[in-house]
Amino acid sequence: MQNLNNKLRNGSWVTDFKLFAGSTTAHGVNQIFVGRNKFVRILFLLSWLGCLVYSVYMIMTSIVTFINKPTGTKYEILVNDADPNALKPQTIKFPTISICSHNKVKKSYLHRSGNEAIRKYWSILDMYDRNELKHIRWEDDDMASIANMTYQQVLSEGGPSDDRLVSCTQRQMNCMEILHSSEHYFKREETITGKCWRVNPSGLLYGKGGDFGKLQLMMFADLQDYTTRSADQPQYGFQVAFHDNQTYGSTLSAGYFVSPGSIYKVDLRLKKEKREPPPGGNCNASLVHTTYGAYSEGSCVMECKDRHVYDRCGCVNIVPPITSKYRSCNLREWAQCGLEAYLNFANDYQNPDLAENICPCPSACRETYYEAQLSSSSLSPVYTENLFKNPNVKGLLQYFSQPKYNISYDRQEDIMSNIMVIEILFSSMVTSEIVQVVTYTSANLLGDIGGVLGLFLGASVFTIIEFFQLLFFAISKHCFGRSRRTAEEEEDEEEEEMKMNTDDIINF
Repeated sequence: MQNLNNKLRNGSWVTDFKLFAGSTTAHGVNQIFVGRNKFVRILFLLSWLGCLVYSVYMIMTSIVTFINKPTGTKYEILVNDADPNALKPQTIKFPTISICSHNKVKKSYLHRSGNEAIRKYWSILDMYDRNELKHIRWEDDDMASIANMTYQQVLSEGGPSDDRLVSCTQRQMNCMEILHSSEHYFKREETITGKCWRVNPSGLLYGKGGDFGKLQLMMFADLQDYTTRSADQPQYGFQVAFHDNQTYGSTLSAGYFVSPGSIYKVDLRLKKEKREPPPGGNCNASLVHTTYGAYSEGSCVMECKDRHVYDRCGCVNIVPPITSKYRSCNLREWAQCGLEAYLNFANDYQNPDLAENICPCPSACRETYYEAQLSSSSLSPVYTENLFKNPNVKGLLQYFSQPKYNISYDRQEDIMSNIMVIEILFSSMVTSEIVQVVTYTSANLLGDIGGVLGLFLGASVFTIIEFFQLLFFAISKHCFGRSRRTAEEEEDEEEEEMKMNTDDIINF
């Protein structure tokens, strides 16, 4: 190596490369200069240049692939988050169940004495008639009396009563007995779809797989208390969603329609997803929390809606569950500005060409959700007959009846048309996780580069070190050292190099 360094200090560029070719660990380079004849030397030169070009192309392709970080999907089974060595979990966490009534405001509330102005206002609002709303005479005494009443207040006071959640049982025990607190049993939540029950809001209910650990809910639809508009809709009853307790039902873009007169069986599977941020994926790791709980695409859209309405009207229809910035529009603000801003946002967001600019919502990097499969059957006449004979149920029907508003529940058919039962259970006790992983890592990159260099050039890491040594001495000599040597000196040096190669062959 010392002899090579001395020669590099004294030779020309051509001589330097000849010396490098004779001593480098890369195969075939030396044959370009010491081949048996001219044909062999040209053949090795063309072959080496071709391999060099192809190697550079393959290495650059590998680098570009590494920078783009291609991803794939890996499916895993999480037996137990707390103890990975456990054979199976003993219990599994139930989701929060959001149940929203399709009847936003009760008929009995609108026809209550003193609510004539609200009834008039709601009859216009419920039809989404923008022009009619803008022409409401707010200076009239009856309308002026409700002008400062908020939209959210109407839903809170006029929506279905809490007791329409008739029962919640697990293992033949009332949920209240299991949770020891009404706060953990259910909470009420006003959403853009109406008033909702948020059952198991703290996520404290646990169960086992199969029917042994099922959770049963019974709801009373109260169909005779539907407003005319709600009764004219194609669906009636409830909309139900199953989600993690860190999110809110109002953030979910879709739930399941469930109708009274039926019993539903819901098979759940707990699933988790992990996604990669750019450039491999499209999630944003900085988006964790929103005004609607944990970040999701649904909560992002709801935030976009709130910003759109607030920027134009200074208020929103429903205040998000986690915020102090927004306030609910009063009825006058909603009629004159809020509804139109909301409908304009909805129309623009439904347009695929405008949606991305209006509300860019990347996927969540971490997401927990419950996959549900529903099956249903009509309530058995024998079951409803037994319910009707139960003194407690009869008392409940009398309590729900309001003869003043022509609402009466005193027949078995009233149970059949109003009771909805939903049984929630887990078909599997394990949690499945879908992970988006980078499929081309630094190890793949180094392996591909090493393979290309070794196969086509016979090079290694030491070859690269030798090449940089060549560049260092050559640049130092020719850019900062003495002038070029004479042609005669170069020829003498070539003869000496040829003699050195011949001696090496003889000794070998």
